[in-house]
Amino acid sequence: MKNLEQRLQKINELMCEGSLNKTIDMLQELIQKDSNKCLFQKMLGDLLYLHGDMKEAIKIFENIVEKNPQYTSALYGLGIAYYRAGQLLKAIEKLEKIVDLNPKFAMAYYWLGISYRHLGEEEKSIEAYKKLIELSPDSEIANFHLAGVYMFKKDFNEAVKYLSRLSEISSENAEVFYRLGLCYHNTGSFEQAVENYKKALELNPDNEQCREMLNLLIHVDEP
Repeated sequence: MKNLEQRLQKINELMCEGSLNKTIDMLQELIQKDSNKCLFQKMLGDLLYLHGDMKEAIKIFENIVEKNPQYTSALYGLGIAYYRAGQLLKAIEKLEKIVDLNPKFAMAYYWLGISYRHLGEEEKSIEAYKKLIELSPDSEIANFHLAGVYMFKKDFNEAVKYLSRLSEISSENAEVFYRLGLCYHNTGSFEQAVENYKKALELNPDNEQCREMLNLLIHVDEP
């Protein structure tokens, strides 16, 4: 255990120094000879992912998963590496496997929501985000993205539900209030639209689109 802690400390020091090549070399050396091979492979995969080398990261994660099919952490790394590489169907396959193994793996639902959205499968995207919200009701990313899907579907009343919740959680987020304004605008709730446009502009005076939408409502009766 002491040797493992020392090695992990050395790896951390190299990473903090920004010595990418030295860190990779050390991890590869440890993978060859250390009994904690799987741990160091996972660390190498994560490092390659963080530095944008998706091709090599995928190779590492695939190797781990082939030997340890239920290693959800490696499956997760593989899933998001596939997503970053634009291989959405493979990403979904791995992420779906994660939630089969561990239905409480919250972030897998987040990436499933994004992946399905990019494939144009809005209903599956909605389902994934709702699963994430069940696990983490105050998740800002889940509420924001779910509202976004509903807005895309022009289901503005449903979008309002999640944006309203988000406006309580993230009361300084100008984009949330702007989107609330748009939703109310599209449902004919003009007073609430004005209120939210004004709030958005208080938080972000540079949002010219918001200012234009507000002016449309304020001067609606002018010839």
